[in-house]
Amino acid sequence: MNHLHAEVAAPLLEEGQLFGLIIGGPKRSGSPYFSDDADLLQTLAHQSSVAIRNAQTHQRVLLVNEELQKTLATIESGVVVVGARGRVSVFNKAAEQLTGRLAETLRGRSIEELPSVLGRLIEATLADGQPTRRSRSPFQTQPAR
Repeated sequence: MNHLHAEVAAPLLEEGQLFGLIIGGPKRSGSPYFSDDADLLQTLAHQSSVAIRNAQTHQRVLLVNEELQKTLATIESGVVVVGARGRVSVFNKAAEQLTGRLAETLRGRSIEELPSVLGRLIEATLADGQPTRRSRSPFQTQPAR
């Protein structure tokens, strides 16, 4: 620490593993560091660890979401995702082609606004938690509107 002209250091930890340090040099006042200073530095180190972990997690979520969006855009199967409140959150390009409905007009909307056959299939799955399959698509491929 002499090489860095440091007088105090606080570890940045994640799950008990050291991944960095906060190092403080001499106080401008020339006073020594006291226990209140150490407590403040430790709080700063803990909050910094949390912020770094959150930023790293957010970055991973963004990457996974980007990959998911690429996959949804390129697969030939129609994908419709409905959240717990019965609102459409995902409606991919293939679903647009199968139903003739544009994703932008359905995202955030109730499943009641989906084509009735699709809405009934989704409602049945939501009701019993079991997949509902149809051997043939009830939709004719058509341009989305």
